[in-house]
Amino acid sequence: MPALILDNISKTFWTGVYGFQKQKKIIENINLKVFENEVFGLIGLNGAGKTTTIKIILGLLKPTTGHCTILNGSVENRQIRNQIGYLPEAPYFSRQHSGRELLNFFGSLYELTGKKLRNRVDEILDVVQMRHAASEKIFTYSKGMLQRIGIGQALIAHPKLLICDEPMSGLDPVGYKEMRDIFLELKHRGTTVFLNTHDLNEVERICDRIGIIYKGRLLKTEEMSHVLGSTHLLKYWIELDQMDFEQIQNWPVPWIKNQDGIQIEGDQLPEALNRLASQKIYPKSIRPLSSTLEAFFLKAIQDFNEAKDHEKHF
Repeated sequence: MPALILDNISKTFWTGVYGFQKQKKIIENINLKVFENEVFGLIGLNGAGKTTTIKIILGLLKPTTGHCTILNGSVENRQIRNQIGYLPEAPYFSRQHSGRELLNFFGSLYELTGKKLRNRVDEILDVVQMRHAASEKIFTYSKGMLQRIGIGQALIAHPKLLICDEPMSGLDPVGYKEMRDIFLELKHRGTTVFLNTHDLNEVERICDRIGIIYKGRLLKTEEMSHVLGSTHLLKYWIELDQMDFEQIQNWPVPWIKNQDGIQIEGDQLPEALNRLASQKIYPKSIRPLSSTLEAFFLKAIQDFNEAKDHEKHF
């Protein structure tokens, strides 16, 4: 069952000063389904419309056209809102409270009290790996700790849908690992997670499906397993010895060559290796020049731009 349905969502703002205003489309005709118990990643460049889409899902913005269905209802329904957890890109919490006090406060907003509240706060502290710092003041927390306690407040009421806006923003490598572990644990527990991010490496490791948004349009959605299988989109670097490189400089093949190797498209790799082997040339190393998801992402944007250019000419 879909946990989230975006049906032909568009959002237009008026820009400029009075008398010289013009319309600017931020997102256009977004159609998307996010299913229960999956981790979905919405990826795109800065300014692509990711945060605007999230604000519409949460009811913070009204769509110009279209309709959003969450958990088989409307976000305007309080009971539906109580089943949604949200971590904004730059959460701000009272710095003079401890992590436990903060979670107690958010739990009280959902009318949790007494032993039930204490038990839930302890459970959340374990999930986000913050029990050791529960009594410390928020102002002492690192960026990674703030993100983890932010996830905690979003989970306090057992939400069926968790929405996170750039949850990896500003984290160091340790913070990345900690946040990744939390999302994988939530995935294991069956929570539906919607991630808005431009961190492609983490999306590869966490998400079941992805959507690519570009210039306000959802270009495509795809299963992550299919994306990771599309290695033909990659470019590869084949490192060679200097003497071996000199043998191939005049080969009439569409390779990008320099003094220590060649760059080729993924679909040319088997042919290139066979050709090198026939000349008894054996590479020192072979490595992709990007991640598979990055190649998939860039190809989707390239296809979109080429289609738009084609429309202009006809």
